[in-house]
Amino acid sequence: MNQDKLEQLFKKYEKAFDKLEFEKIAELYTDTFISAGPKGTIAQSKNDFLNKAKQASEFYKSIGQNSAKILSKSEMPVSKEYTMVTVHWGVTFEKTGDKVIQFDVSYIVQETGKEPKIILFIAHQDEEEAMKKLGLQPQLQN
Repeated sequence: MNQDKLEQLFKKYEKAFDKLEFEKIAELYTDTFISAGPKGTIAQSKNDFLNKAKQASEFYKSIGQNSAKILSKSEMPVSKEYTMVTVHWGVTFEKTGDKVIQFDVSYIVQETGKEPKIILFIAHQDEEEAMKKLGLQPQLQN
């Protein structure tokens, strides 16, 4: 896999997640992809993701997300066309102040076209449970 293209993909992802630009994140996925986590898996289309993008952005804003940054990542080639990238994310929220909330997500990236695309992501932790523990409940807008 082209290392420079892979690096650029995750730089774009980091920038878009930091700014809660889920429409830009959707561009980094294949037309159909799988999301997985401790509660199971969902196959969805990029159009489904785009239809929920505004809602997702508003949700993260409502719980006070301030920033998102890749703290580290590791890569494991699966084949010539596929690589698993595990990202160690750091996110800050208004309620947690300067404390960086850390979590891991693994992505399977394919490079069968001009640009690499994500075909699968696996959240290592239960996001809903983690947010409850941190007291991050959506704040009502006036």
